[in-house]
Amino acid sequence: MKQTLQKNQIKTDVLAGCTTFIASVYIIMTNALILSDAGISQDAAMIATIFTCSLSTILMGLFSDTPLIVVPGMGINSLFTYTIVNSMGLSWQDALGAVFVSGIIFTIIASTKLTPILLKSIPSNLKHAITVGVGFLILFIGLQKSGLVVTNENTMVGLGNVANKETLLSIITLLIILILHIRNVNGNLLISIIIGSVLSLIMGVTTLNNVDMTMFNMGAFKDVFLGMSFKNILSIPFIVAVFSITIVIVFENMGILYGQMEAIGKVEEFQKPFKIAGISNMIAGMFGTSPTIVAAENFSGISAGGKSKIAAFTSGILFLLSLFLIPVLKLIPNGVISSVLIFIGILMIQTFFDIEKGDVIDTIAMILIITLIPFTYNIVNGIALGFIVYTLLRIASGKGKEISPAMYILTGLFILSFIMNVSMGIIH
Repeated sequence: MKQTLQKNQIKTDVLAGCTTFIASVYIIMTNALILSDAGISQDAAMIATIFTCSLSTILMGLFSDTPLIVVPGMGINSLFTYTIVNSMGLSWQDALGAVFVSGIIFTIIASTKLTPILLKSIPSNLKHAITVGVGFLILFIGLQKSGLVVTNENTMVGLGNVANKETLLSIITLLIILILHIRNVNGNLLISIIIGSVLSLIMGVTTLNNVDMTMFNMGAFKDVFLGMSFKNILSIPFIVAVFSITIVIVFENMGILYGQMEAIGKVEEFQKPFKIAGISNMIAGMFGTSPTIVAAENFSGISAGGKSKIAAFTSGILFLLSLFLIPVLKLIPNGVISSVLIFIGILMIQTFFDIEKGDVIDTIAMILIITLIPFTYNIVNGIALGFIVYTLLRIASGKGKEISPAMYILTGLFILSFIMNVSMGIIH
């Protein structure tokens, strides 16, 4: 009986690993496109992204026994390209150096007692609010990618054209996902993605003519591998870049990872995957890509039943094989991926019901975190502003003694981060 259960879990983990990979494979192409604006060739960026994802994810499974994947963050790659390189004037080689140094700092933090101190210092309700806020961000991104929500001149956003073929495909795929999920079908997301991709061919959203078997220019990778530079390490822009990246990767990883470890029932083992998330950023700097985070798309694999390193190994191997699979994976349309993102967002938002009733200060801080993460399109902005307001209101109400010393330090760092970012033109 026990052996049967183990075999079933291995099968479930493999399916979960496939699901997480498919839900996140768009990152390879998207990240390369953004990094190309920093002067890194798309071929080099794609290969660097693939190797970083594969190695980091395998390490995550090996040392933390979790089903989690690690990928370049969508958002911090924009900070890397459009702010650190294009606005602050650092070369992409300098920027990679800043990523590597940030990874070292992150790993040191994750390897010490600072990690449990940070976790214990943050009120439980605020940690749940971060998960809910990230859920709303993913939901919003999914709605945008599907075409269900579009830009509106009068109201900023509005309902899109539901008769559009790709939007309709997204709606149908989402309904399939929800039905299979409610019926507890194993591998529901992977099955839904396959059905949605077949429907896209039938509906004419994609065609087999879209398959381009052209391979990568593998030689381009040598230009970015170990291409990081430290010659400007003592310059103000380099120091600001390191500080900005460190703040983002530490707290974005902490926020996302906490919710995922809670979902798989391993919160007490938080520090192991958190440490690998730090090492992953050192790997990203060496391999030539932007900073990494524990992927929000992990919730797709978790919802498919992923629990162990088998799921991570599966995803890691598939990332490596994607050097050859990319032409086929390009057949999966945005309409299908967007329905997965919408579903993941819904699952994460359910964490709202784990929030305990607090006082008015808790409520204000939670609302700010939950709303500002999607509205600013930035996880750390939402966390920072929520934490700052929480601390200031506690002090103003004469309840400053209820705040832990670590929370005071965090608030000070977030305020300093805003001041530095404004002075360098990162925030206008």
